[in-house]
Amino acid sequence: MLRKNETLNFGVNKICDGQQDAMFMDIYLLKGESSKSYTFDNPTQETAFLLLEGDVTFTLDNATYSGKRTSCFTDSASCLHVSKGKKVVVTCSSDAEILIQCKENDNEFETGWYDKSNIDLGFFGDGELKATTKRIVTTILDKERTPYSNMVLGEIINFPGIWSSYPPHHHPQPEVYFYKFDKPQGFGTCFMGDNAYKVTHNSIAFIPGGLVHPQNAAPGYAMYYVWMIPHLQDNPWLKTRTYDPDHEWVNGTNLNIFTLKED
Repeated sequence: MLRKNETLNFGVNKICDGQQDAMFMDIYLLKGESSKSYTFDNPTQETAFLLLEGDVTFTLDNATYSGKRTSCFTDSASCLHVSKGKKVVVTCSSDAEILIQCKENDNEFETGWYDKSNIDLGFFGDGELKATTKRIVTTILDKERTPYSNMVLGEIINFPGIWSSYPPHHHPQPEVYFYKFDKPQGFGTCFMGDNAYKVTHNSIAFIPGGLVHPQNAAPGYAMYYVWMIPHLQDNPWLKTRTYDPDHEWVNGTNLNIFTLKED
């Protein structure tokens, strides 16, 4: 399922209901106004605050964390991760957007602050597919980095005109993608199994477990998306990928990819 989110208001917008949307986590987009503060206190869920754009300060437990991001396409991520019951005050020094991911978790853990100094950043897709799947992948939360968390959180920049989340793969856990484009009229395609959906600025995709989900961006438009996975009870996501057997061959070598032969 895909939701366009064409109208988002200043304040807190709920864009994923964990129960109704069957994604097992709640997701919000805070559109913060300059010089305003917003308070969050979730008694049962861990919460990650991922800064998408703006200049903000997070305050909790007499500690302060500051993040500034002009664009999710050019600047590294900043993210605050807290356990249940933590009162967090978000103060906006400019208009800002923050993606807020929440999941039930009884574990109590130390507050985590993630920025370019301690996130995992990787480049994928070079090689025999001739850069047609080149993308930048950021990982902030996963079972290796944050074993106490019940969530996975990261970012992908999909270069214009090419593919990501490729070759087609699936895993038992559902996944949520939230999209931005470097130009607001940009668009791309999200595949879920045999169905294809046009994604636009601020779209959110709800991908059920077990469906392959490759993505592509239209030529001329860079596509950014936040990827979020809930760990299932007794079945966490451990970089779990089952490739579509019809397309797994592209992971190999000496692929004999088509090229135009000259006379």
